[in-house]
Amino acid sequence: MIRPIVIAAMILMLVISCAKDIQTSPEPVMGTPEEQTLKMVTRAEWGWVPLTDSIPEHEIKYVTIHHGGEDFPEDKDVIKYLIGLQSWSRSDKNWIDNPYHYMIDLKGNIYEARPIEFPGDTNTDYDVRGHALICVMGNYENQILSETQFEQLAKLTAYLADKYDVSQDLIKSHKDYTETLCPGKDLYRYLEDGSLLARVAELRK
Repeated sequence: MIRPIVIAAMILMLVISCAKDIQTSPEPVMGTPEEQTLKMVTRAEWGWVPLTDSIPEHEIKYVTIHHGGEDFPEDKDVIKYLIGLQSWSRSDKNWIDNPYHYMIDLKGNIYEARPIEFPGDTNTDYDVRGHALICVMGNYENQILSETQFEQLAKLTAYLADKYDVSQDLIKSHKDYTETLCPGKDLYRYLEDGSLLARVAELRK
Protein backbone atom coordinates (compact mmCIF):
# COMPACT_ATOMS: atom_id res chain seq x y z
CA MET A 1 0.00 0.00 0.00
CA ILE A 2 1.35 3.37 -1.03
CA ARG A 3 1.43 5.78 1.88
CA PRO A 4 -0.27 9.22 1.49
CA ILE A 5 3.03 10.99 2.04
CA VAL A 6 4.53 9.15 -0.95
CA ILE A 7 1.54 10.09 -3.15
CA ALA A 8 1.90 13.74 -2.11
CA ALA A 9 5.60 13.69 -2.98
CA MET A 10 4.86 12.20 -6.42
CA ILE A 11 2.24 14.88 -7.14
CA LEU A 12 4.67 17.62 -6.08
CA MET A 13 7.37 16.28 -8.41
CA LEU A 14 4.87 16.19 -11.29
CA VAL A 15 3.84 19.81 -10.70
CA ILE A 16 7.46 20.95 -10.58
CA SER A 17 8.37 19.12 -13.79
CA CYS A 18 5.39 20.66 -15.61
CA ALA A 19 6.20 24.13 -14.34
CA LYS A 20 9.60 23.95 -16.02
CA ASP A 21 7.89 23.90 -19.40
CA ILE A 22 5.80 26.99 -18.70
CA GLN A 23 7.38 30.21 -19.98
CA THR A 24 6.02 33.45 -18.60
CA SER A 25 5.99 36.54 -20.83
CA PRO A 26 7.92 39.54 -19.54
CA GLU A 27 5.78 42.43 -18.26
CA PRO A 28 5.28 45.03 -20.98
CA VAL A 29 7.21 48.26 -20.66
CA MET A 30 4.63 51.03 -20.37
CA GLY A 31 5.91 53.88 -22.53
CA THR A 32 9.28 55.53 -22.88
CA PRO A 33 11.34 56.68 -19.86
CA GLU A 34 10.09 60.21 -20.52
CA GLU A 35 6.47 59.07 -20.53
CA GLN A 36 6.98 57.17 -17.29
CA THR A 37 8.38 60.20 -15.44
CA LEU A 38 6.19 62.88 -17.03
CA LYS A 39 2.87 62.88 -15.22
CA MET A 40 -0.09 64.56 -16.91
CA VAL A 41 -3.66 65.28 -15.93
CA THR A 42 -5.60 63.66 -18.75
CA ARG A 43 -8.52 65.27 -20.52
CA ALA A 44 -10.87 62.73 -18.95
CA GLU A 45 -9.58 63.59 -15.47
CA TRP A 46 -10.29 67.31 -15.71
CA GLY A 47 -13.66 67.05 -17.42
CA TRP A 48 -12.85 67.80 -21.06
CA VAL A 49 -15.88 67.69 -23.34
CA PRO A 50 -15.24 65.56 -26.46
CA LEU A 51 -14.97 67.26 -29.82
CA THR A 52 -18.11 67.91 -31.82
CA ASP A 53 -16.24 69.24 -34.85
CA SER A 54 -13.02 68.51 -36.69
CA ILE A 55 -10.36 70.17 -38.81
CA PRO A 56 -7.60 68.73 -41.04
CA GLU A 57 -4.90 66.95 -39.04
CA HIS A 58 -1.24 67.98 -39.12
CA GLU A 59 2.25 66.59 -38.57
CA ILE A 60 4.25 68.03 -35.67
CA LYS A 61 7.46 69.78 -36.73
CA TYR A 62 7.82 72.46 -34.05
CA VAL A 63 7.35 72.89 -30.31
CA THR A 64 6.10 76.38 -29.49
CA ILE A 65 5.69 77.97 -26.06
CA HIS A 66 2.92 80.39 -25.07
CA HIS A 67 1.57 81.93 -21.89
CA GLY A 68 -2.08 82.42 -21.04
CA GLY A 69 -1.74 86.20 -21.11
CA GLU A 70 -3.97 86.83 -18.09
CA ASP A 71 -2.92 87.07 -14.46
CA PHE A 72 -3.44 83.77 -12.67
CA PRO A 73 -3.71 83.97 -8.86
CA GLU A 74 -2.50 81.12 -6.66
CA ASP A 75 -6.00 80.27 -5.45
CA LYS A 76 -7.64 80.14 -8.87
CA ASP A 77 -9.50 76.91 -9.61
CA VAL A 78 -7.54 75.36 -12.48
CA ILE A 79 -10.23 72.85 -13.44
CA LYS A 80 -12.90 75.54 -13.70
CA TYR A 81 -10.49 77.62 -15.74
CA LEU A 82 -9.84 74.79 -18.21
CA ILE A 83 -13.53 74.01 -18.56
CA GLY A 84 -14.30 77.71 -19.05
CA LEU A 85 -11.51 78.11 -21.62
CA GLN A 86 -12.80 75.17 -23.61
CA SER A 87 -16.35 76.53 -23.54
CA TRP A 88 -15.23 80.05 -24.52
CA SER A 89 -13.03 78.70 -27.33
CA ARG A 90 -15.98 76.91 -28.85
CA SER A 91 -18.81 79.37 -28.27
CA ASP A 92 -17.05 82.73 -28.66
CA LYS A 93 -14.16 81.91 -31.01
CA ASN A 94 -15.75 79.09 -33.01
CA TRP A 95 -12.61 77.00 -32.51
CA ILE A 96 -12.97 73.24 -32.19
CA ASP A 97 -11.41 73.23 -28.72
CA ASN A 98 -9.02 74.82 -26.24
CA PRO A 99 -6.37 76.53 -28.41
CA TYR A 100 -3.38 74.72 -26.86
CA HIS A 101 -2.33 71.08 -26.79
CA TYR A 102 -0.85 71.14 -23.28
CA MET A 103 -1.14 73.56 -20.37
CA ILE A 104 1.00 73.98 -17.24
CA ASP A 105 -0.39 75.54 -14.06
CA LEU A 106 1.39 77.53 -11.33
CA LYS A 107 2.37 74.35 -9.48
CA GLY A 108 3.86 72.76 -12.59
CA ASN A 109 1.00 70.33 -13.18
CA ILE A 110 0.64 69.44 -16.87
CA TYR A 111 -2.80 69.12 -18.43
CA GLU A 112 -3.74 67.57 -21.76
CA ALA A 113 -5.88 69.99 -23.77
CA ARG A 114 -6.64 69.95 -27.51
CA PRO A 115 -5.78 66.58 -29.10
CA ILE A 116 -2.37 67.11 -30.66
CA GLU A 117 -3.33 65.68 -34.05
CA PHE A 118 -5.30 68.88 -34.69
CA PRO A 119 -3.54 72.26 -35.18
CA GLY A 120 -4.07 74.73 -32.36
CA ASP A 121 -5.44 78.25 -32.56
CA THR A 122 -4.15 81.72 -31.79
CA ASN A 123 -5.41 85.29 -31.84
CA THR A 124 -2.37 86.31 -33.89
CA ASP A 125 -1.39 85.71 -37.48
CA TYR A 126 1.19 82.93 -37.45
CA ASP A 127 0.40 79.60 -39.08
CA VAL A 128 0.11 77.10 -36.25
CA ARG A 129 0.00 74.02 -38.49
CA GLY A 130 2.83 71.70 -37.47
CA HIS A 131 3.23 73.31 -34.03
CA ALA A 132 2.81 71.48 -30.73
CA LEU A 133 1.51 74.29 -28.53
CA ILE A 134 2.42 74.47 -24.85
CA CYS A 135 0.78 77.16 -22.71
CA VAL A 136 2.00 78.15 -19.25
CA MET A 137 -1.00 79.52 -17.37
CA GLY A 138 -0.53 83.10 -16.21
CA ASN A 139 0.79 86.40 -17.51
CA TYR A 140 4.59 86.42 -17.51
CA GLU A 141 4.77 90.09 -18.29
CA ASN A 142 3.74 90.43 -14.63
CA GLN A 143 4.23 87.04 -13.02
CA ILE A 144 7.43 85.13 -12.26
CA LEU A 145 8.01 81.64 -13.60
CA SER A 146 8.82 79.26 -10.74
CA GLU A 147 11.63 76.69 -10.74
CA THR A 148 9.02 73.91 -10.78
CA GLN A 149 7.27 75.41 -13.79
CA PHE A 150 10.59 75.81 -15.58
CA GLU A 151 11.51 72.17 -14.97
CA GLN A 152 8.10 70.85 -16.00
CA LEU A 153 8.14 73.01 -19.11
CA ALA A 154 11.58 71.63 -20.00
CA LYS A 155 10.44 68.03 -19.42
CA LEU A 156 7.31 68.44 -21.51
CA THR A 157 9.25 70.18 -24.28
CA ALA A 158 11.90 67.44 -24.31
CA TYR A 159 9.24 64.74 -24.37
CA LEU A 160 7.42 66.30 -27.33
CA ALA A 161 10.65 67.06 -29.19
CA ASP A 162 11.77 63.45 -28.82
CA LYS A 163 8.39 61.98 -29.67
CA TYR A 164 8.04 64.01 -32.87
CA ASP A 165 11.75 64.30 -33.72
CA VAL A 166 11.80 68.10 -33.44
CA SER A 167 15.26 69.65 -33.66
CA GLN A 168 16.46 72.06 -30.97
CA ASP A 169 16.37 75.02 -33.35
CA LEU A 170 12.64 74.51 -33.90
CA ILE A 171 11.80 74.87 -30.22
CA LYS A 172 10.72 78.49 -29.91
CA SER A 173 8.03 80.76 -28.53
CA HIS A 174 4.99 82.53 -29.90
CA LYS A 175 6.81 85.85 -30.26
CA ASP A 176 9.47 84.25 -32.44
CA TYR A 177 6.84 83.88 -35.17
CA THR A 178 4.81 87.08 -34.95
CA GLU A 179 4.53 90.42 -33.15
CA THR A 180 3.24 89.67 -29.66
CA LEU A 181 4.27 89.88 -26.01
CA CYS A 182 3.57 86.15 -25.58
CA PRO A 183 5.03 84.25 -23.71
CA GLY A 184 5.83 87.24 -21.48
CA LYS A 185 9.21 88.71 -20.61
CA ASP A 186 9.91 86.55 -17.55
CA LEU A 187 9.30 83.31 -19.43
CA TYR A 188 10.91 84.49 -22.66
CA ARG A 189 14.20 85.33 -20.92
CA TYR A 190 14.86 81.60 -20.51
CA LEU A 191 14.65 81.22 -24.27
CA GLU A 192 16.78 84.33 -24.88
CA ASP A 193 19.60 83.23 -22.58
CA GLY A 194 19.49 79.63 -23.83
CA SER A 195 18.90 78.09 -20.40
CA LEU A 196 15.60 76.43 -21.33
CA LEU A 197 17.01 74.85 -24.47
CA ALA A 198 20.10 73.76 -22.55
CA ARG A 199 17.91 71.97 -20.00
CA VAL A 200 15.84 70.41 -22.78
CA ALA A 201 19.05 69.15 -24.41
CA GLU A 202 20.13 67.55 -21.10
CA LEU A 203 16.82 65.78 -20.80
CA ARG A 204 16.99 64.49 -24.36
CA LYS A 205 20.35 62.72 -23.89
